[in-house]
Amino acid sequence: MRLWGLVLSCGIWICLAGCQGAPVDNVGNLSAAEKLAVRLGKLPTVKKVESWQVPDYLSDEAVEGLKITTNHYQIFSTHRDPLIMSLVPPFLESAFKSYAKKLGRPVATDKKLLVYLFDNREQWEAFTRQWVPEQAEIYLKITAGAYYVNGACVVYRISRTADFSVLAHEGWHQFADELFRFRLPAWLDESVATNFEAFVRGNGKVSFEPRRNVSRLLALKKAIAERKLLSLSELLVLDAGRVVSHSPEVSSEGRASSFVATYYAQLYALGRFLQEENYGRWVLKFQKMLNEGQMGRWPLSEPDVAEAVQRLRNPSRVWNGRVGPLVFNYYISPSRREIETAYRSYCYRIAAQARLIKSR
Repeated sequence: MRLWGLVLSCGIWICLAGCQGAPVDNVGNLSAAEKLAVRLGKLPTVKKVESWQVPDYLSDEAVEGLKITTNHYQIFSTHRDPLIMSLVPPFLESAFKSYAKKLGRPVATDKKLLVYLFDNREQWEAFTRQWVPEQAEIYLKITAGAYYVNGACVVYRISRTADFSVLAHEGWHQFADELFRFRLPAWLDESVATNFEAFVRGNGKVSFEPRRNVSRLLALKKAIAERKLLSLSELLVLDAGRVVSHSPEVSSEGRASSFVATYYAQLYALGRFLQEENYGRWVLKFQKMLNEGQMGRWPLSEPDVAEAVQRLRNPSRVWNGRVGPLVFNYYISPSRREIETAYRSYCYRIAAQARLIKSR
């Protein structure tokens, strides 16, 4: 593969190294990747832009790649849309700050979180087959264009909105998996991740607003109308694998089954409930639960701690089914009957707002 960065002019090289406002000569003679590198090098959130020698297996033709370094991320990309790529670094940094706010304190780390962003699904699929060869067929069934595994978020372009929604969702999984000592049970992990899917941009900033998540609200509304709401006790022990295995196959249009949609919509609602309901009655408990998970202080047995700290394999369903309710009972409420009633009432209330939000 061609490594175009070897013959850069002095002015361009300075810009690629992260210097703001570096002079660039003969811009018209640059390739699309070189022009994009110059543009990205001027972003305040970008520390360095370098060439990335794209693996041969990604494409039969030569592909120019970029390696973009920010405060907390290292992004390898073949994406060429300058508008999207100019948004990616500040978006990721905004997301990182918002993830840390869930803990109520800054998170100091020298570790760079790894992101692969591909220009098309073909490259994404080829990379997936190499990145997770034994599980590739599972991940290739994903239709939303992103996943997190083996320390990396792997994304391909869908649209200018969906790209960032899935990136923020998977970005939380990465943040928690890489920077928490204890892994999170599924209900807690997904309840936070789904709360990062809706956002607004303004004045160069990104604001995550769970109340605007129309797709989850409509799925919740549908579940209520069909009387298919899962109980809180069910949500605390389920994981995505069990949900998929108990639901119909994904349709030819790629739409998730009703059961899967309900599961994620209810966890989205649970995340909001624990932070918003009754003037934030449970928000400090929720924050403490995340903090002590990040520091590895949950009151777990030795066998459960051993599984909570290991990252070489996915957590077992037995572990998830045991630790999920335990953590909820310890930090939120040991009496689930009262909170179940309040939670269901909350689901009904926010689902009724779906049409109003959609019309805005």
